[in-house]
Amino acid sequence: MRQLWTQAAVIALTAGTLSACATDAPQYPAREGQAPAPARSMPTPNFPISQAPAQPQAAAPASNSATEADAAETLPPPQAITTQPAPAQAQPSVTRSDLPPPPAPKPAPPSVLRPVPSKTVVTTTVTGPVVEVAGKPQVHVVKSGDTLTSIAKSFGVNVNDLAKDNEIKKGQTLRLGQKITGPASEQKAYVVQTGDTIFAIAKRFNVTAAALADENDLKTGSAIRKGQKLILPDGYKDKGPIKTTTVIPGTPSSLAGAEQTPAPTAAASRPTSSAPSRPARQSAEVEPEPTTVSTTSLSVTGAVVSVAGPRQVHTVKSGDTLTSIARKFDMSVSDLADDNKLDTDKPLKLGTKIKGPATTSKAYVAQSGDTLSAVAKRFNISVKELAAENNLRSTASVKKGQKLILPDGYKDKGPIKTTTTVTRPAPSTPSNSYARVETPTPTPSRPAPTPSGPIPYTSSGNTYPRPSAPVAAQPVTPPPSSARPIIESSAAPTEAEIIASGKGKFAWPVRGEIISNFGVKGTGQRNDGLDIRAAQGAPVLSAADGEVAYAGNQVPSFGNLVLVKHADGWVTAYAHLSSINVKMRQQVRQGEQLGAVGATGGANEPKLHFEMRYAPTAKDKAKPVDPGLVLPR
Repeated sequence: MRQLWTQAAVIALTAGTLSACATDAPQYPAREGQAPAPARSMPTPNFPISQAPAQPQAAAPASNSATEADAAETLPPPQAITTQPAPAQAQPSVTRSDLPPPPAPKPAPPSVLRPVPSKTVVTTTVTGPVVEVAGKPQVHVVKSGDTLTSIAKSFGVNVNDLAKDNEIKKGQTLRLGQKITGPASEQKAYVVQTGDTIFAIAKRFNVTAAALADENDLKTGSAIRKGQKLILPDGYKDKGPIKTTTVIPGTPSSLAGAEQTPAPTAAASRPTSSAPSRPARQSAEVEPEPTTVSTTSLSVTGAVVSVAGPRQVHTVKSGDTLTSIARKFDMSVSDLADDNKLDTDKPLKLGTKIKGPATTSKAYVAQSGDTLSAVAKRFNISVKELAAENNLRSTASVKKGQKLILPDGYKDKGPIKTTTTVTRPAPSTPSNSYARVETPTPTPSRPAPTPSGPIPYTSSGNTYPRPSAPVAAQPVTPPPSSARPIIESSAAPTEAEIIASGKGKFAWPVRGEIISNFGVKGTGQRNDGLDIRAAQGAPVLSAADGEVAYAGNQVPSFGNLVLVKHADGWVTAYAHLSSINVKMRQQVRQGEQLGAVGATGGANEPKLHFEMRYAPTAKDKAKPVDPGLVLPR
């Protein structure tokens, strides 16, 4: 019985499904001898499908099974499943006037631009320590009256040790002018740090670069390395590490205390008519204060050295003898007689001038830019006294390296310091200024009727100026490069100053005929150096002490190329070499062979292309300098 119910349910479900999908025409042909079933319409379903009106399913064929026949008699005939279309529900139209008004935008928070205070940046250089090292051996030049015992006493050593060190035999007399070598003295030395130069170290210890270089058997343009110990000359004065102070000017607030205007509402953002413009944001413009920069420079920085002064002179008076005069001069009688070509057996004549040994005087070594008046000011003497001591006129000029003998009673006050204060005007337009936005003022009018549907945006023909800068800008800190150091700050060196700084430091890398000079060569062509014709394989020498910055052939037009970096911003280039004898980062001395003359790269004959370039600082681009103006003639 349960099986009958299950089968009946399946038949009913199948019949309903087929009737819902039925069409006007029968899906299957009628059996032979059976009339086709009449067509009748089905109601349209309420879901969107495009179908022809459905037709009820034909009567199911009789089953051969007795069980199926009993089920057909017991159950009612299946009914077709019909669906009625759902009535369309009218939806009311919604207009803009029915919508609630949009909420008014919240006013933007006021922009507050805080002033940026000035910054003071202090950079310390030449920070190495001063240590004790074994100096050079002491040397005593024998003068009249000196004995080995007195010299040994001045050195603080034993007479026998002094004689042995100088290979002086017992009983051997000393000669005038003979040099006696004593023990090495304890000296002070500075330990070089990264970035130090001879000029910077000389400035710290108040000596000249030439004196510091001479004390260490170097040249002023020689490169120095970290950890190297430079012996300090006598009379140095340690002023401590060099401090460079840079003042970065602050940024004044252009919005501090400004009257803030709330943002306009949405209704006011669409004006219906033009009106006189008004500023969108009022800013209290504070006049930036001018920047004051003080520059301290040093002049008359030369060293004071000992030099041989004029010979002592004694005018014979009554009662003078050659022995008494020799005792006064601390000389032997025979030496005094020989120097003055006198006969020891003859008496002296009154008024005769007897010349004694030379005196030792102090002299100032002149530097570039020094004058007699400036030197006299440093040593607290008059210009006339200084000029008379050196047989010069008061208006005479002095040259670098000249030794000016200082008169008696001078007082060294040290290099002259000159402080220059420059007031620079503030920029007329600060970098964080705010532009005014001109916006038409809306006039009250009746609101236009709101349409029921959205209206596409159309331009009203009015143009509104845009702000040239964002309203809510952030404070901008000026770049550090805009500030200049207070100490050791100077303008870019002129070409004449660059050439003067290089003279005397460089030598010719090779000798030969100059076949192409420095400068412009026709339209669009320029030679940044010199082309020197030389024999193939001739040695190419380093123009000065330095470090090999490049050695290779990665620049095709130059062939084998060597670049040498020198002190104080100089770089030299050697191109078209046939061979290279150095490697990168190698320290070279002036006159050391870098390679050989060749015709590599774009050269059509054996020659050397030589360039000299200069950059005041590491950040600057090295500019070519005419070697013919720097190299010795």
